[in-house]
Amino acid sequence: MGIEIECVLPIIGRGSSEDVQALLAEVLTNHGVRACSRGYTHRSVPRDCQLAIEHDTSIRDESRYRGLTWSKIEAKTAPMLWEEVERVLPQALDIIRYCGARTNASCGLHIHHHLPEVETRPQVVRSLQHLWWRFHPVIYGLVAPSRQSNAFCRPPRPEEARSLDSCNSYDALCRKLSRSDRYSGLNLSSLVNQERMTVEWRIHGGTTDWTKIKPWILATQRWVEHAVNRSCHYKPQPMGNTQVGLNSLLVTTGLKTNSRIYNKIDKEVRDAGKFLLRRWKHFNSSADLKAAVKAA
Repeated sequence: MGIEIECVLPIIGRGSSEDVQALLAEVLTNHGVRACSRGYTHRSVPRDCQLAIEHDTSIRDESRYRGLTWSKIEAKTAPMLWEEVERVLPQALDIIRYCGARTNASCGLHIHHHLPEVETRPQVVRSLQHLWWRFHPVIYGLVAPSRQSNAFCRPPRPEEARSLDSCNSYDALCRKLSRSDRYSGLNLSSLVNQERMTVEWRIHGGTTDWTKIKPWILATQRWVEHAVNRSCHYKPQPMGNTQVGLNSLLVTTGLKTNSRIYNKIDKEVRDAGKFLLRRWKHFNSSADLKAAVKAA
């Protein structure tokens, strides 16, 4: 998996954004997180680095006080197994926050998951697309409401729900995805790149808080694993953003105990499911809940 964290850091004095990036990379490296500084690029993180500190022009300045200028940063991890993410990212985030990082509505948290199965089993992407379509109203209910109208993580359109159903080979899938929009809440376009073969969840707003990032990584990984291991069928009508819909998502994908399929769940995964329940309650007021239940 790979994690991209967007944030802004203040430029104090007469330095440049590049100076801030270079200094942050140096501090991270001095404290055991191998980091490099570079401009925005889709190239892989260098082999000798765990974290690339990049400039991202899509991020807006923080605007509370006039006169300050900001370095617009995307901190991008190298591809890592979960054990390395747990070891590296909390310390890196602590350093980034200590250096003055802030997030605003223009920042996002993007999680990439490797999906090599797609080359021999293209139907796993169809399964994931069906899962995404069925539960996308609930998934957007887990993040800040502003993310629903964000042009960089748009929800799926009805015509996309079954757009991959006819792809019975990797080549056919690549032809379809080569015309796809990467600014979807679930971005599948990197699956055509055989050096990457990742799916990217772009829904979550920007944060440097490990206690929020950790359960989101575990949840999105669980959704991908479920689509690989189970066949998710197309449902014409998505689940409504209600607590019933949320419970269905958690039980179906194994973030909550399911006696038929997921009867043994790791504590970390169960805790991630509990965190999602708390976040859903945080973002969905009782008035919104009543309206959603009535509509459902």
